[in-house]
Amino acid sequence: MQSLLKYKYYDTPEGQDGFQKMFYMSRHAAFIGFGLAATDVLMISQPKGYVKTAARMLYIVGPITAMAAAFAATTCIATSVRGKDDRLNYVLGAASSAAIYGATKNSLSHGLHGFLALAVAAFLKKKSVEEGWSFFPDHQTQKGFSSLQYDYSGLKGKF
Repeated sequence: MQSLLKYKYYDTPEGQDGFQKMFYMSRHAAFIGFGLAATDVLMISQPKGYVKTAARMLYIVGPITAMAAAFAATTCIATSVRGKDDRLNYVLGAASSAAIYGATKNSLSHGLHGFLALAVAAFLKKKSVEEGWSFFPDHQTQKGFSSLQYDYSGLKGKF
C-alpha cells in the first residue's frame, strides 16, 4: 500500500482501494474548492468578519469535497458490485455527485442539470482512460512546433 499523499487515482484498478481513491479525489477537490471559495469571498460575496468568511468558505468547499468523495466511493462500489469496469460506473458516480449538488442548492432542477453535465464529463473521462487519450495533454510530451522555443520579438539583440 502506498502513502496516501503519493497515491494517484489510477495506481490501482477500479473497485480496489476505495479509501485511497476517495482521499485522492477529496484532496484535489478541496484545493479547487478553496480557490473558488477564496475568489468568491474576495470578489463576490465579501462577507464581513471571520466567522462569516469561514462559513462562506465552508459553504463552498464542503459540497465540492463531498461530491468528489461520493463520486469515488460510488464508482468503487459500483465496480465491485457489478463486477464490470465500464463507463456506467462513472455515470453512477456522477449521479451521486449530482445528488449532493442538487441537495446543496435545494433544487431538483440543479441536480438534474448537474447530473447531465457530470455524467457527460465522467463518461468522456472513462472513455479517454480506456482509449489512452487525454483532454489536457502534457506539454513536455508533445512533439512538433512550440512557440516557446522561438523569440518573435522585434527587440531581440537590441539591448
